[in-house]
Amino acid sequence: MTGSTNQLTSESGAHRCPPVSSTGPLGGLIPHAVRPDRWCWAPDRGFHPRSAPHQRVRLTPAAGLLTRGRTIGVRQAVALGAAGAHADLAHAFSELDSWVPFPDAEVFARLGWAARHLDEADDATLRDVVAGALRAIDEELLPTAWRQPLAVAAAGGAVPAAEQARLRSAGDAAYRRLTRFETGWPQPPADRQAWWDYAAARACTALRDGDWIPAARAVTDLYGLTGPDPHQAAQWLAAISDRSTAGLAR
Repeated sequence: MTGSTNQLTSESGAHRCPPVSSTGPLGGLIPHAVRPDRWCWAPDRGFHPRSAPHQRVRLTPAAGLLTRGRTIGVRQAVALGAAGAHADLAHAFSELDSWVPFPDAEVFARLGWAARHLDEADDATLRDVVAGALRAIDEELLPTAWRQPLAVAAAGGAVPAAEQARLRSAGDAAYRRLTRFETGWPQPPADRQAWWDYAAARACTALRDGDWIPAARAVTDLYGLTGPDPHQAAQWLAAISDRSTAGLAR
């Protein structure tokens, strides 16, 4: 990772942070704004200020685009963990933050670290990570009508042409219902069935087509719809991190 924009490793293997820049995208524009480059992350020491690498801090996900105090954007947390790699799959799973209020951003940095090279992984590895995340969702919490199609999608079974057409039709109908409002998509309580249909149909078709990033987003929406608490959600993401690490080790 030497030369990364997020963290550096010396020749001895010790972690070194790049210096804090004097300016940043928000510096000088918003008074008292925390610069996005203030923080660094390393697997053995977690989040810490770049100006004080030995001072471990606990950061919470920012509620909006502006970070203050000890908060950090979820995408930034993933990026710090990925240490310069794209980690698109990790970013897709990190969208669980829109469903669950996480008290600690550490799980997102570790997700980025675990998935930092999955963008270059083969299809078998990517399918294992995404399908494994789907299988980790308690089937009893999914709508009865979608349990079998999702099980087939997770297993990678063949899908007859008629079923493929039904999935496309269900997804299109759900999308039309969710986008019928001029003010944006409704929150799940407003049309929960449409959310279920849209997420489930996307998960099935994206897994079948090998579109791993859309599949990860759809599976994340499915899990979010089950209403996990923050502890359960963190465990689900940690399991994805473990599976990603195992995939990289192969």
